Amino acid sequence: LTYRHEHASPRLSSAGARLWSLRGGATRAAGSGKPKRDEARLSLKFAAYVVAWAVVPTLLRVAYAYVTLPAAVPAPAPSLLQSLGYVSAPAASAPEALPLPQRWQVAVAAAWVANNLAVMVPGRYDSRRAMAAEKACAATANLFTPSGWAFAIWGPIFAGEWLMMLYLTNVPAAGAVGAAVAPGWVAALCAQAAWCAAFRPSVCGPGLLWVPAGLLATTGACLAVAHRALRAMACGPLTNALVRWPIALHFGWISAASLVNLNNWLARVRSPLPLKEAAASASVVAAVAAAAYVTATTRDPVFAAVIAWALAAVAADGAKSARGLVAEATLDRVRSVARVGCGAAVLLVCSLV
Repeated sequence: LTYRHEHASPRLSSAGARLWSLRGGATRAAGSGKPKRDEARLSLKFAAYVVAWAVVPTLLRVAYAYVTLPAAVPAPAPSLLQSLGYVSAPAASAPEALPLPQRWQVAVAAAWVANNLAVMVPGRYDSRRAMAAEKACAATANLFTPSGWAFAIWGPIFAGEWLMMLYLTNVPAAGAVGAAVAPGWVAALCAQAAWCAAFRPSVCGPGLLWVPAGLLATTGACLAVAHRALRAMACGPLTNALVRWPIALHFGWISAASLVNLNNWLARVRSPLPLKEAAASASVVAAVAAAAYVTATTRDPVFAAVIAWALAAVAADGAKSARGLVAEATLDRVRSVARVGCGAAVLLVCSLV
């Protein structure tokens, strides 16, 4: 899982570049050379930009409600009979309450801010500088890496979850849906932020890279909780577009990324080649099995479509960083398994379309 900005224009703001991909533990292709531009860094300007998107719309909504709040009507003076207790006095009308954000809405906004800031802190294994400094060798060759074009999926994921955050925290009609998905989605973003903290040489050496892989798997499990919560709810077109689809996209891609991180750990600890080949093939089987289960239990084709996308990227990449280091026959077998897995995931999508 890696945020890559090398395809973004140098004139883009950090907020625009932020939409470019997470690279799931993939290693650079051999001979890619030194990065041409500096790493994106967390700046005060970017932090203020992110916090403003999470806070300002809610402040404006509450301020507008306060300005337009009808004044409370005072109770009329009691009559003599009312004073003597023979007739009940009319109760004064209670003032209308301000639509202050609920706790789950605060948690959704805070998790969105924390995740966006966490991914901008430099120094991870997937930074351009760290990837350019890697020295490829047969012992550390990774056989399960997706092609670069696959990471464009982070664009719709980040844009979708940005709109989802605004929708859930500011639209009263989304209250029931937001309360249902908030626990799982907030936990997922916290786990992903923890991955950003752990996936760096200063925290986890090669032998401990199973920890970031576990954090990504935890992210996927939490997104599964949020995704499943939508199953019991009647979702209209707007809720599907702004809530279900972003969560399903994130759920599918993070599931694939956790498998990429697992293979990356096996490569960096210099596992035997047969074990790495078996792990790559088992990763394809696990991804297709997960797609089959999610498709059967939720009737949602988006997860399987994302798995098909990821496996197509693995087949297209063909472990480029391992070429010349590992026998082509081994790479061909991994590509073939990925193609078969991609085809199986496509069939799962077609079964619901």
